[in-house]
Amino acid sequence: MDKINLNLYGLNFQKQVEKKEDEKNNVAENKAPVQQEGKKVDSEAIYSAMQLSAAQNKAAVLGNALTIDPKKYLDDESIARIQASMGDFENSVEDMTNVIKAEFPGLSEAQAAALAAKAVLQTM
Repeated sequence: MDKINLNLYGLNFQKQVEKKEDEKNNVAENKAPVQQEGKKVDSEAIYSAMQLSAAQNKAAVLGNALTIDPKKYLDDESIARIQASMGDFENSVEDMTNVIKAEFPGLSEAQAAALAAKAVLQTM
């Protein structure tokens, strides 16, 4: 008869991996957390810097958006069609905003406009 070989290597390997993980966890638990001391920063200064950064990014995006000339990319018929559809969309959003404000008087103007835009987009 042939010798029956058990996969002892795989079993022993798994035990060794478990032992190493336990040893690593014990070593990590025994170490005391290191306190890093740095200079204190005013949170208002950070917030102001973030607001300034956002304003600069928005200005950069809007500045680039205003320089696009659609006549370079579209013919007059396409421009007229897009303008007409945008006018219809804006009118639909305005009408839906009025309906939402009448139904939910506690909502702000921005919230009502956001809900109206989503509702109009779902109907299209």
